[in-house]
Amino acid sequence: MAIGREDYEERRQARIDRLEGRAEAAEKESHDAYSRAAAIADNIPLGQPILVGHHSERHARRDQEAIIRNMDKSVAADKKAKQLASRAQAAAENTAISSDDPHAPEKLTAKIADLSARLERMKAINKYYRKHGTCVGFEGLSDERAREIENSIQYHSWAPVPYPDFELSSVRQRIKAAEQRLTRLQVIDQMDDRDVPFSGGVIRVNNDINRVQILFDERPDAAMIEKLKGSGFRWAPSEKAWQRQKSPSALYAAERVVGVK
Repeated sequence: MAIGREDYEERRQARIDRLEGRAEAAEKESHDAYSRAAAIADNIPLGQPILVGHHSERHARRDQEAIIRNMDKSVAADKKAKQLASRAQAAAENTAISSDDPHAPEKLTAKIADLSARLERMKAINKYYRKHGTCVGFEGLSDERAREIENSIQYHSWAPVPYPDFELSSVRQRIKAAEQRLTRLQVIDQMDDRDVPFSGGVIRVNNDINRVQILFDERPDAAMIEKLKGSGFRWAPSEKAWQRQKSPSALYAAERVVGVK
């Protein structure tokens, strides 16, 4: 299928590695700044005030400013390190299905099957509960889990079933969203590599990197750059192109931005 890009996993891991590397660098920067501040403070006798008018006043004030400056740097770098580490962890734990993943259709199909099975199981448990007044004894459900489900009913007593309508509707909506996304990917799969020339450049459907690209012969002016950004295109220095993820709507947007009819 002409979906995604072959280097998706490598790019995903490279992003995680970059974030972790930046977090480590920021952590080191924080430690170094703190060490510089501590080294200066160690040379000042404990409780020693600044002697106003004394020949040491200027040096003492410089030391004080350096300590404050380095402590501020240490705190800022520590905050940055924590943020980057958090982003790296989030990227590593992210299970969302990316359209850049060449296996996205299979994963979406599996997700739809899993959600559909979950919905049917929820409906079956509701039916069993209505008939028996308990979830205990439902096939494949431990007594402990059955009682946990029953205990949750008190939180939505207006719907005396384990899974009220709003929970069933939520799962149905997730199934529908996944089905719609799978349909869009199937449409994207039909997009062939192509070049659409326009006055001043070319629009390229690039299946290798899963992008619709706009390549200008010359640097676009500020007004055009604003139009590109407003339509979701971003500059990719490695490609020397303005681009966004491949889709029929991305191709339409590219044609609209540059005036192709």
